[in-house]
Amino acid sequence: MSGHVSAVIAGAGSGTRLGASVPKALVELGGVPLIVHAIRGMNSAGVDDVVVTIPAGDAARDLFDAALVAGGVRARLVVGGSTRQESVARGLEAIDTEFVLIHDAARALTPVAVIDRVLEALGAGYDAVVPALEVTDTIKEVSPVMTLRFPPVVRVTRTLNRSVLRAMQTPQGFRAELVREAHRAGEDLSASEASAAPDDAALIEALGKQVVLVEGSHEAMKVTTPSDLAVAEMLVKARGEL
Repeated sequence: MSGHVSAVIAGAGSGTRLGASVPKALVELGGVPLIVHAIRGMNSAGVDDVVVTIPAGDAARDLFDAALVAGGVRARLVVGGSTRQESVARGLEAIDTEFVLIHDAARALTPVAVIDRVLEALGAGYDAVVPALEVTDTIKEVSPVMTLRFPPVVRVTRTLNRSVLRAMQTPQGFRAELVREAHRAGEDLSASEASAAPDDAALIEALGKQVVLVEGSHEAMKVTTPSDLAVAEMLVKARGEL
């Protein structure tokens, strides 16, 4: 079904938490920008129509163009918005395929097997498919109010049953028209990251539509901090990609 699938990769985020002077998607992992790793993963899964959302400005576009050429990959570049949700919505406007995979450049090492599982579930008739991992840590819900004592603490309100919890990953796969409808319905949320949907699947849930999960992978980790980048470097080395 690869000919009926496009990918939208969110790459407009800053590299601030990584201490980088370039957009996060251009931070190098094993000498290769995260976005190039992410596009290669899509291509290996048979998805060749890729849209990447990027920061505004000619300088950013030039940097992305140079990175893609050096990496030997191709993608259409679309200027993103002020939030990830808004950026994805703009990326969705640029595709015309029946299905779409919405991915994060920060999850650059997502194994092809995970992408394949999402595609297989879409092909089986599911309209919204997300790779996910079982939660192994004990998760507690807390009061949002922090005490004024030192050291600062928050109060536990309850312990959640981790057997029914899952940690979401990307790429998240959707019937394209459904996820566009969900983004239109949730457009007001995209004004700031504080109000934006936590992921695209949450917008589908808000419509009352079903979301199903397939098995994710620990290698599909999100690179957000310098320590994440160090772990990802080890993964690349273990794969023999360095």
